[in-house]
Amino acid sequence: MCGIACYFGNNKDDGLKFGNNARSLLQHRGPDDNGIYNDDNVTLAHTRLSILELSALGHQPMVSSCGRYVIAYNGEIYNHLELRKKYLQKHVFRGHSDTETIIELFRVQKEKMLADMVGMWALIIYDKEEKKIFISRSRFGQKPLYVRRNGNSWLFSSEIKPLLLENEHPAYDATALVEYMALGNYGHLGVHTFFKYIHHFPEGSYCWLGHGQNSIEGIKFWELPDINEKDKIPFDKSVQKGLHDCIVEAVLSQTLSDVPIGITLSGGVDSSIIAGILATYYDKDIHIFTAQSLNSKYDETIYVDAIINKFNKNNFIVHRKNLKGLTIKDNLNKYIEIQEEPFGDPSIIAHGFLMEMAANANIKVILNGQGADELFFGYNNMLRIILSKQLSSMQLHKAYDNLTLLKLGNKYLLKTLLGYIFPSLAYNLRTKSRIKRRGILEPVLLKQVNNDIINIYKYNTTNNVWRESMYGVHIPHLVHYDDRNAMAYSIEGRMPFLDHRIAEYVARIRPDEFLKNGLRKYILRETCKEYIPDIIYNRTDKIGFYTPLISALKKDKAWVKEQLAITKVLNKSYNHELLNKFELNNMNMEDALAIWKCLSLNIWMEKYNIEN
Repeated sequence: MCGIACYFGNNKDDGLKFGNNARSLLQHRGPDDNGIYNDDNVTLAHTRLSILELSALGHQPMVSSCGRYVIAYNGEIYNHLELRKKYLQKHVFRGHSDTETIIELFRVQKEKMLADMVGMWALIIYDKEEKKIFISRSRFGQKPLYVRRNGNSWLFSSEIKPLLLENEHPAYDATALVEYMALGNYGHLGVHTFFKYIHHFPEGSYCWLGHGQNSIEGIKFWELPDINEKDKIPFDKSVQKGLHDCIVEAVLSQTLSDVPIGITLSGGVDSSIIAGILATYYDKDIHIFTAQSLNSKYDETIYVDAIINKFNKNNFIVHRKNLKGLTIKDNLNKYIEIQEEPFGDPSIIAHGFLMEMAANANIKVILNGQGADELFFGYNNMLRIILSKQLSSMQLHKAYDNLTLLKLGNKYLLKTLLGYIFPSLAYNLRTKSRIKRRGILEPVLLKQVNNDIINIYKYNTTNNVWRESMYGVHIPHLVHYDDRNAMAYSIEGRMPFLDHRIAEYVARIRPDEFLKNGLRKYILRETCKEYIPDIIYNRTDKIGFYTPLISALKKDKAWVKEQLAITKVLNKSYNHELLNKFELNNMNMEDALAIWKCLSLNIWMEKYNIEN
């Protein structure tokens, strides 16, 4: 895991200046080594966190054996040794780094190599002969790559800071800002960030960039499979066995490391499955990091202890953090600096605490359970399409039982039925509701919104609901905060469930199988039942790393009031309403989250000198 940066232009001195500045700003991503390649057309900069091949044989930027190609790469390719055997049998390798595998594979296959790569990456390869660069980012975008056009040059970086110009007042992206403040959504606008002139390179894509090109168009090499509903298969014993083997392979492949590994464990189904698989098959020490609000109704210690006690492994080393003392003022500045953009709630700070604990324990690799909810339809809004499929296939008893056991209330039932009977009407109402919720914001800001970049999926097919979660409202911001928090402490975060082989397998299974007996992600629970205790298998609540937001806001009352007073994006009446509720201690969670977003946006605008 590393930091990469690239200048692509025609001024060698400008390139070197950019590369050196980027190396300094990205040092936390790779404190073990750094390097730079500079010529008339390109500068590649790299900071290295040594995970595989700890010697100098893994140094980057790395030049291919033929001398033609130079790579700067961030990520891990878990099957890189298999790729050597399959495609590069006659090549004599110097070391065992995956970087060397990639650059030599590129030498013989170019972009065709991407289809066979299992892992996560952001990479840039310079072709010295053609004077152009090859850019790619992995299927789910776990590793970031930002891009900015600056005059006649292109700038790329693993983080945003190296792309900010000296003494600049960066412009904000109004659409990103409005969507965040009105809906709490962020990271869902494709290539767009909160910074107007800084974009993501798209996930699951590659491109060739030559001099004189004024735009970048990513070419998709992989997308979520869209299988016709009539071709999907039931979840029988054979399918369950295949899914089991796929999940276990994904988890164990991500233990590839020359340094010790750890996991984050919330006590939920997903992270517990990761822990259970490792306990069963992995014989080295496993460091477990967990954070709880002890003795609160959200305390999940009982579930964390259940998974630890189930295996009673001597190689479990447990590290715990109590979140009850969380304060906003003391931490928000730090984590806005780390995240570089406003974010959803203080659970991201709690995740940062876990990364800090891991760093203190000298752990460089952390596995987590992110991605399972998105893949296996674990969110309440995703369940509506599952219930609709059960209704349309006349599984009325099954749908009724699920609705009863889920205990989501009459409003949820009505929305489900509306989506089933009148899908177009449900879509229109959802669209209108999104627009209505913008009414809390200043009109001058709303005039700047570009609705064309907002992709609202119709909930009329399983694939649409799946794509919205994977490409829109969930995965993009999850992988963002995981990468940024982990790398702030020089740690590589890994997500075994975000393995495209699992996604391709799950896509084949009938959607009505994902919900049974009121249990979300039923096929995941059933497939991995042997790895988790019954108390976790039967859980129906959903908490994660809960953070006590309301009480944390009250601890910094004077500062929060001060921040609300200077907020410029809310209209005056709503701002006054929020302030009154806060002063009277009359907040619900929706009010608290609105206040949180104000604080987060204020700190971001101040810290990054955003134009007013």
